[in-house]
Amino acid sequence: MVSIAELLESCFMKYKQKTALSFLRGDKLETRMSFQDLDLNSNKMANLFLKQGIKKSDNVVLLIDKSMIFIVAYIALQKIGAVCVPLNPGFKKSELTYLLNDAAPSLTIINPDQAGMIKQIDSSLTCMEIDTKIPFQEMAFLKPCSDVVEKATLAPDDPGLIIYTSGTTGDPKGAVLTQRNLVNDAKNIINIWEISDSDTLCHALPLFHVHGLCFALHTAVISGTHVVLFDRFAPEIVLDILKENKTDLACSIFMGVPAMYSKLIDVLKNQTLCFDHMRLWTSGSAPLPVK
Repeated sequence: MVSIAELLESCFMKYKQKTALSFLRGDKLETRMSFQDLDLNSNKMANLFLKQGIKKSDNVVLLIDKSMIFIVAYIALQKIGAVCVPLNPGFKKSELTYLLNDAAPSLTIINPDQAGMIKQIDSSLTCMEIDTKIPFQEMAFLKPCSDVVEKATLAPDDPGLIIYTSGTTGDPKGAVLTQRNLVNDAKNIINIWEISDSDTLCHALPLFHVHGLCFALHTAVISGTHVVLFDRFAPEIVLDILKENKTDLACSIFMGVPAMYSKLIDVLKNQTLCFDHMRLWTSGSAPLPVK
């Protein structure tokens, strides 16, 4: 298989009614979605993009909060061969001015409260506003769209994702990840960490970073893993889920960054919890201190 879209398609066919995503807003479970529904909803979103004139190799900026619609939109872009450019929705105007000019997107997907700032940056940008505060199941704009879509034919060296570097030694650079990059990264991580459909991943990472989007989300969904998604990282709420070992939200994998572990440990100083049901803890994006 030469593309992430093909790998996803295979798992959608295999797992169908199994729960793919459970999304928590704060400490409340807001939305569940099966693999089949994730497939059909992303087909609908893909048709909406095609109707907007988006085609293979077009850059599309995702500047929205972590949400179910973010994931649906991302998969939709992969299906039609567009290049996703996820950006931190918390960026300041000065940061976005450079990034949007550099990315030259055919479409920018934004939260409604960003519309004024984006217009000030470049009034010629084509934008799609999506209110991520609305639960996915209440989003009416996808309902008229067909759930059958004509998918793009992709080659291994076709671009699939652009992730901007932090710019520590100059302006941020758009790192282009090809389908070959994305597929091999996912397969290698699945292999090394033995991620499978018997796992449940606790996902509290941002989706605009390669760690949360590729290493965590790609590998989990492709493996048939149930992903428990948090809208943001709140250590007390994450620990409430991590200590759970009896419901279908009980997790076996946690992927984080050192700052997350530090905050989790701060909360745990006053508690004694058992995590015997957890089989894998990973850390990335920065060195993890010994103490």
